[in-house]
Amino acid sequence: MKTSYAIIIQAAVWITIWAVFSFTGNNEDKLPGFYLLNTLRVFGFVLLFNVFHRLILPIFFAGKKMLFTLAVLLVLAGNVTYSVVIDLNFGIPAKISAEAQKKGQQPRLSMKYLIIPPIFLGLMLFGAAASVGGLSAFEKKKKSEEEANRRRLEAEIALLKSQINPHFLVNTLNNLYVLSLTEPEKTPDGLLKLSEMVNYILHECAKPKVPLALDIEFIKNYIALQRLRLPPNAHLQVDLPGAVPPEIEIEPMILIPFIENAFKHGLTTKQECELQVVLHLQGKNLTLEVKNPVLPPKLAYSGNPSGIGLANTQQRLEHSYPNRYHLQIENDDQTHVVKLELNLAP
Repeated sequence: MKTSYAIIIQAAVWITIWAVFSFTGNNEDKLPGFYLLNTLRVFGFVLLFNVFHRLILPIFFAGKKMLFTLAVLLVLAGNVTYSVVIDLNFGIPAKISAEAQKKGQQPRLSMKYLIIPPIFLGLMLFGAAASVGGLSAFEKKKKSEEEANRRRLEAEIALLKSQINPHFLVNTLNNLYVLSLTEPEKTPDGLLKLSEMVNYILHECAKPKVPLALDIEFIKNYIALQRLRLPPNAHLQVDLPGAVPPEIEIEPMILIPFIENAFKHGLTTKQECELQVVLHLQGKNLTLEVKNPVLPPKLAYSGNPSGIGLANTQQRLEHSYPNRYHLQIENDDQTHVVKLELNLAP
């Protein structure tokens, strides 16, 4: 498609140049075979431009400067030869003789008249070809860099996901292990929830985007699993949206690390714990607010650290939603609060 477009543009430019040369000026000064002469000249321009653009400039970009210089000189010499041949065969000497007779002079054919114009025009066409070639090379390089950056970001995001998912599963399995020791009757229900969550991770998380409704369902299963191990002194407030339009999508598992962090570091049996998870959706603007108490170091959960998940999630937000999210994390030594505003518009 791009090649066809370039051919159409070139054809339009050369036809315009031919028309300007052919239909301007004084008709009385036009030589026999004038239109054929112009056609041959424009054909020479087309050939010269494309030789420079498609054959000579790639030699320069390949770094072969000596070969490039030699090729330019040979092409310019060929252009001069071509121009002289067609001029000598289409009435230039006859015109000079007629003009000399009018002035009472001897006919004199100056080689400068035949050589200098094609050299000048050849250099002009070389400059035009170099400009077009330079612009094309710049655009190609720019697109190549953009493609490389896109692939790099995709690879980074895939790596971040691969780090987060095992991290999440390890934490959840640890919780189920503790639950099986303290309240074994709740373990089957927990395993069922975990099975649904693993199914989501295996079949949905490989996609760049998933319906928001699926990710919220995953969050619901995770919270339901956590409820099974809540101590009596823990109070959990959850507010999640009900029906979510199916066309709204989100990168999978980009919300759960903030929620997981609250359960992991905000629960203890030693004191009252109040956890809050609020997720609101207005249009395509999502707001997540998660609160949990800040526990003394001795009371905090001592399992695997959650820093990897949170750090990776922030990188994913920066990669996937640049300038479309606002993350605020507050800690006053009493309460840890995470506020995320995310624009999910495509």
